[in-house]
Amino acid sequence: MAASSGVVGGGLIQERFQRAVFTHRASGFRYRVSRDGGQYSVEFSKIGGNLKVRKELIYYVGSGATARSYVQADGGFLFESPVAYYSGVSKWDLAPGYGSYAYPYLSRPILPGCLSCHASFLNPIAGTQNRFATPPFAEGGVACERCHGPGESHIAKMKSGRVEGGAAIVNPAKLDAGRRDGICSQCHLSGEVRVMRPGADWRSFHPGDRLSDSLTVFVQAGGKRGVTVTGHVEKLAQSACQRASGERLWCGACHDPHALPAAPRRAAWFREKCLGCHAAAPCRETLRERAKKQDDCTACHMPKNPAVDAQHVVYTDHSIPRRPAVAARASQQSVELAPFGGGRASDRDLAMAYAIAAARPNHAAYRQTALALLQKVERQSPDDTEVLLYLAELYRNGGKGDEAIPLYRRAMRLDPTQLTASVGLGGVFMERGQYAEAIRLWEDALTKNSGLVLVRTNLAMAYWRSGNLAAAEAHLVKAVDMSPGFGAPAGLLAKLRQQGGGR
Repeated sequence: MAASSGVVGGGLIQERFQRAVFTHRASGFRYRVSRDGGQYSVEFSKIGGNLKVRKELIYYVGSGATARSYVQADGGFLFESPVAYYSGVSKWDLAPGYGSYAYPYLSRPILPGCLSCHASFLNPIAGTQNRFATPPFAEGGVACERCHGPGESHIAKMKSGRVEGGAAIVNPAKLDAGRRDGICSQCHLSGEVRVMRPGADWRSFHPGDRLSDSLTVFVQAGGKRGVTVTGHVEKLAQSACQRASGERLWCGACHDPHALPAAPRRAAWFREKCLGCHAAAPCRETLRERAKKQDDCTACHMPKNPAVDAQHVVYTDHSIPRRPAVAARASQQSVELAPFGGGRASDRDLAMAYAIAAARPNHAAYRQTALALLQKVERQSPDDTEVLLYLAELYRNGGKGDEAIPLYRRAMRLDPTQLTASVGLGGVFMERGQYAEAIRLWEDALTKNSGLVLVRTNLAMAYWRSGNLAAAEAHLVKAVDMSPGFGAPAGLLAKLRQQGGGR
């Protein structure tokens, strides 16, 4: 955890570049990752074409124990690179989720809420979505305060020499189970959907709090998905071991967060943890098989399986199946969501969970449920900005612009820093030929995230139709620079210059 982000070239592993060229056949793009001294870059080209682009990789995210992602920058705005390094197989390939794009997708924003599980003491620029000061974080990796709380009082107490009563920091092992488990769950329980409480954000949870006071995690009701990248807590809760032992079994029962056992000692280390609850018994294997596994309980009961939400990686199955074959099966996706750990979710949280799920590709099954729940909650809480935005988006995407407009406007009055209303309401105005209103909203949106390439392309069209060809050209040039593989702005720029005599 302490090495889960940093400047490229650092950390616990060194990437290999012998297999740093690969082709994404579905899109027809070839990628090459290279290192020149301490500088990393990714180059992509269209097979059979003349497009060839190079982008610098600034930071890495991920310790490299399994994989690493990379960060690109543009004017202080941070974006995830489309390439990743998969340590287990020592190869470069597309990052998870990027294989579905028909071009190199370069504008996925790095959000503080995601980066905070990999880096410490972030420096985001207020009022923006993904702009950071330089450096974007003061410490690479997960720092002590992520699990133990603010260190000022601890430092003062140690300096004073008066250590009576403890070290003045949070010790997770001494908390009640709910507060203890929340410390691990803040990063290791993604579930299907996470819903922040009204007014809460990525900074709200502090060690010693209940995670449920900041957010609600929803999982597929009755479903047992395959292994996911950050689903360790969810899978452990499905295990017979955890159900039988209750609060006694938690992450810290088997893991030392400050150290990893050396590889030769690893099997014995975890076997000792198992024998803390289970009586020693001979394995149902031949002696030769048992000797080969060196009494490794996890080889059978915590197998490594491919992650269902990433490629080229395997993760330990924390559901602790009795037989490995059980762990390999993943149930069909459920369309019903339920709060993790049982209990009853508020109408607002449930509405938001379905709305967030419905906004994802190929999740149309959630939309009708989301719409009905959001309509109900909006009547109850007409000043809930997030509810207003998600309901407005459902209306707009359903062709009901008249219903969406007042919701967008109300959300903007309540929270001028949000981005969704500027983008969505601008789209409604553009469709109606109200170009001045669309231009004002989209210019505002780009100050919060410069990488909204489709918005920038549509903004150029609004300027073009308003007769401001210089502004249209400037935005198309920037759109092409930010996403050279996306054909729409490049085609419009060529057409504009042909018709308008531009540069």
